[in-house]
Amino acid sequence: MAKAGRLPKPTALKILDGTERGPRKHEPSLPAGIPPMPKRLKVDKIAVACWKELSEILTKMGVLTMGDGEALATLCEVHSAEQACLLQLRAGGAVMHTDLGGVKPNPAGPLYRSLVAQKASLLSEFGLTPSSRTKLATKAEVEKDELEAFFTAHG
Repeated sequence: MAKAGRLPKPTALKILDGTERGPRKHEPSLPAGIPPMPKRLKVDKIAVACWKELSEILTKMGVLTMGDGEALATLCEVHSAEQACLLQLRAGGAVMHTDLGGVKPNPAGPLYRSLVAQKASLLSEFGLTPSSRTKLATKAEVEKDELEAFFTAHG
């Protein structure tokens, strides 16, 4: 059975947004770095480009770990599917003409909206949406805060 409520935010993101009050007891720590790209992603040029771009950004943000490969791959796959769906929508338009002369909505429309929602959710998980990013401090700010805390405690 699924748990109700908001998903817990990873400690790396909590540190960056300044809300971490101490290490969590049950959260495993994973080494920082770019995880290996899953083989299934390598056949999709758009997904591979997304992986390369986002892994670089997330590494600079200090939130990507070796355990984030599947989540990042899923985000890249959703991005690729979203782009393909958008191309279909642009080519076919918002409506389609039926064989009987009627008009119906292009089925790519609801699929596109669904993919956009999934992508936004996944981007937020990594701190990559404007609203989630406003809550993050930069690495320099975090290091400065840690240095200030050290000197306050030992000064």
